[in-house]
Amino acid sequence: MKLLYPAEHLNCYMYNNNGGLPIVDYVKKSKGDVFELDEPHLEIVFLLEGKLEFSYGKYLNQSFKKGEILLLPAKTRCVVKTEEDVSAIILRVRNKINFCNHFPLEMLYENKKKYAVSNMPHLLKINARVAAYLKLLITSLDDGLKCLYFQEIKQRELLFYMRAYYPKEELLAFFYPILNSDISFSEQVYKHIDKVKRLEELALVTNYSLSGFKKRFMKVFGMPAYQWLSQEKAKRIYHDINCTKKTFKELSIAYEFSSSAHFNSFCKKAFGVSPSKIRNQNIDRIADILPLLPSRAKTKVKSKIKAKTTATK
Repeated sequence: MKLLYPAEHLNCYMYNNNGGLPIVDYVKKSKGDVFELDEPHLEIVFLLEGKLEFSYGKYLNQSFKKGEILLLPAKTRCVVKTEEDVSAIILRVRNKINFCNHFPLEMLYENKKKYAVSNMPHLLKINARVAAYLKLLITSLDDGLKCLYFQEIKQRELLFYMRAYYPKEELLAFFYPILNSDISFSEQVYKHIDKVKRLEELALVTNYSLSGFKKRFMKVFGMPAYQWLSQEKAKRIYHDINCTKKTFKELSIAYEFSSSAHFNSFCKKAFGVSPSKIRNQNIDRIADILPLLPSRAKTKVKSKIKAKTTATK
């Protein structure tokens, strides 16, 4: 159908016509594309066509194919390589997740003792109800309906479908990476984590005294704040070692280590091995994303491939 009164839509301040990232996005990529997703908001990705591999944190070359749903926590830097032409719907969740007025996300957390949950990314299947929802959503987007108010409504509609048509065990596994007993507090932490350098600053921007922040943090995250911050830093470093062109010296500077030796010792403590060994161990697994690796790593990969070919002959 044709969108009526287009001028009224385009002139509305709620219409997404300024080039900014929309709440709902319909994207298409060609086979062999390599790109990085690095956004501040949580994303729910529906793969409608094709197949790809994604890597973030310690999860390298994870398969994601047609008919599946992926959750990417806020502030996740994810490298993607398409193995086929793909099309996908991306939902950028900017507000607190509530399935309905009587079922906030925290209620899933209460079920964590009932089910065995893995830390691995858990992919949901697009069921019949969600497929119908996506079909109508795509048609509306193709018509040019880019109203942010409409997109917010569609986001709430999706969460209600998830509540109504997926078992709690599945939802728990899917949302597990962002679950805790106080989602509002954790969202504030994630919102400011990239803007502060010290624990005292994080307490200040979340309107807590340092002692009060530490107590609240321990209750919500189940570990001391300094330990959690160190783990989050380690996750980002691990990703950068494997999935970027940055040299170890550049990473050392970017993460504000006093020296390359300090950076090296941090990696040994966090991962059990040196950064060079991490990169070498995973070099075969990430050979398909060579454009994102430093030239020295490319040379090593090519040498390994050549050696394997010679051995085969």
